[in-house]
Amino acid sequence: MLTRTDGEEHWFLPGGRVKLGEPAVVALRREMHEELGITVEDVRIRIVAENFFARPDGSVVHELGLYGECAADGLPDDGEFVGPEGPGSVFRWASAGELAGLDVRPRPVADLLLALPDHPVHLQLGR
Repeated sequence: MLTRTDGEEHWFLPGGRVKLGEPAVVALRREMHEELGITVEDVRIRIVAENFFARPDGSVVHELGLYGECAADGLPDDGEFVGPEGPGSVFRWASAGELAGLDVRPRPVADLLLALPDHPVHLQLGR
């Protein structure tokens, strides 16, 4: 599952911010319900990515991304669609073959999805 916000050309994995004191697995379940209106099961954190980058305004960001694998039912399986939060973002499924040809960021995370190891992986990006 990929998403992009209006005005952006690149795709990324859907998600959001973890609340203070909220376990990552609980946050993933909450965010998937908020953004897609679905309940996810069997959540496993698979990738931890520290991403260092500069915003267009020049401010520097240190993002800590926790990427999980989960099972879910009830989503459209073709084309782009808008989630329950309404306009501003679109979502779509992408096969492994499509993923390789799309502008998905951060790219190293997308590349790991094509050959995900059995154990969690820690990435440091942009440093």
